Amino acid sequence: MQHKNLFCTAAILFLAAFSISIGAQDHSQHQGQGKGKIGGMGGGMMGGGNQQDMQTIHALFAEHEKIARTIKKIDKGIETVTESDDPKVQAMIKEHVAAMYKRLADKQPIRMWDPLFAALFKHADKIKMEMTTTAKGIKVVETSDDPYVVKLIQSHAEGVSEFVKEGMSSMHKEHPLPDANPEPKKFLGKGDGVTTCPVTGEPVDKNISAEINGKTVYFCCASCRDAVKKNPELYLK
Repeated sequence: MQHKNLFCTAAILFLAAFSISIGAQDHSQHQGQGKGKIGGMGGGMMGGGNQQDMQTIHALFAEHEKIARTIKKIDKGIETVTESDDPKVQAMIKEHVAAMYKRLADKQPIRMWDPLFAALFKHADKIKMEMTTTAKGIKVVETSDDPYVVKLIQSHAEGVSEFVKEGMSSMHKEHPLPDANPEPKKFLGKGDGVTTCPVTGEPVDKNISAEINGKTVYFCCASCRDAVKKNPELYLK
């Protein structure tokens, strides 16, 4: 099934799944850090279906290693295919895309604290999208007649592929605009690693831990543990 000229940006495909954090706690904690950065909607809100959306998003983060994604630069844009061999993950992909398409249609932007994604929404009327469901997931073709918007589309596709590859460790990363100088990495920690997860700020599971920098750190899930082991300086002080 194919839908042509869908409204809005490449955000529809996994944008939220690998851009949105996992709840209202995340929002309040980011605001407490003075940045107002959230994993959900720009402006600090997510609309109807919030709880179900978050459950699907969290599940996709946990299963990111089961997701395969390819990108191909084409004339005036990008072609991406995102799939999984796991039927449950395939279903979550399709469920999530449908939910995010509704958010886009209702003009509920996401990840507006990220410069790249904010720019995509700003130029949404200059983007054309063709979406096709595949046997294992989704194929999306995005194009624009505006050369700068083409750069935005291609940069976004690369960013989403990074989300799929790295999972939690890149969830809160800001993406610079094309041709902009990248900013130094910022501290992303939200929990103390004892009672709250350093990545999400959620209560920890005492069965999930790792020895990092000479101390035992606890996490809410294995994905968060792997993220911190990879870049401990981003989450632990």
